[in-house]
Amino acid sequence: MSKYYIKCGSLELIYSNPNAKAIEAAQIALWETNKFDVLDEYFYIDERGYRDYITADKKTKVISLSKVAKLAGWKLE
Repeated sequence: MSKYYIKCGSLELIYSNPNAKAIEAAQIALWETNKFDVLDEYFYIDERGYRDYITADKKTKVISLSKVAKLAGWKLE
């Protein structure tokens, strides 16, 4: 079962889905944002806990915000 800890700026979300891939989890997290969230340039996705640019390692999936936004059908300004 995949349980992803997703962090992007101030956004932190835990997403659990047995068939989900990391990029899909990032898209779900993007849809869960609100007006108070400040997003970073990258999504950090890990199954072991929240990571950021300091704590990320080789097992952490790092996906750019622009890629996730494009796949979700969003336009960034």
